[in-house]
Amino acid sequence: MTAGTERNASRVEGVPSPAGPQAKPGWPEVAVALGVYLVLVAALGLWMVNTGDEQAALRGIVGMAANGAIGVVALLAAVALRIRDFRAFGFRATEPKWVAVGVALGVVAVGLSFIVEGVYFHFITEVNTQADFQAAASGGALSLLVLLVAGALLTPLGEEVVFRGVIATALNRHGAWAGVLGSAVIFAAAHGPSVIFFDALMVGILIGVLYRKTGSLWPALAVHVVYNGLHLVTYSML
Repeated sequence: MTAGTERNASRVEGVPSPAGPQAKPGWPEVAVALGVYLVLVAALGLWMVNTGDEQAALRGIVGMAANGAIGVVALLAAVALRIRDFRAFGFRATEPKWVAVGVALGVVAVGLSFIVEGVYFHFITEVNTQADFQAAASGGALSLLVLLVAGALLTPLGEEVVFRGVIATALNRHGAWAGVLGSAVIFAAAHGPSVIFFDALMVGILIGVLYRKTGSLWPALAVHVVYNGLHLVTYSML
């Protein structure tokens, strides 16, 4: 069999094989990544629940850092499944202007989150789900710095590689509604039933649109990094 014949045999009716360079993540990758992510997040949540409130700042920092690591592990599990090419999961170069757009959208998202929360708390009262992060942010300069590394760098990385790199990439094959709104709803649901659900839904839609436009994780990461970073700095001022 010649090389040309082999290349043609790797395609059925013009569809690239799962191992081919043009292959994209699908439902198997979504199931594996989301399954690994949720199991590990549940384990992290169990640890946090069993950690005393006197260690609230530590919980906040470890929770953020661990969430980032969990996302990376979930991505690696998805990559190991079939498509061993990180480019298929959004690790692609993009034009600097799109990263700048991501930074601007991150600032816009912070402003929109204040509106979302204002409306939400006008009708609903709930326990403060951000208390651990607020404790870490207000624990001094070193605590804030460590929290920013964990929450504004590691967490965005871990969440974006899963919810955009794997899930949005797979859902984008089924159209904009599935790719943008579908991934945003899953992203929001992973944050639990609180005001953060609606914040995450709003941010997820903005990031989803940008990711669908560029096909690159870097603008998406810019949005998430700026959004988380500004919120954590705001917590230090409370």
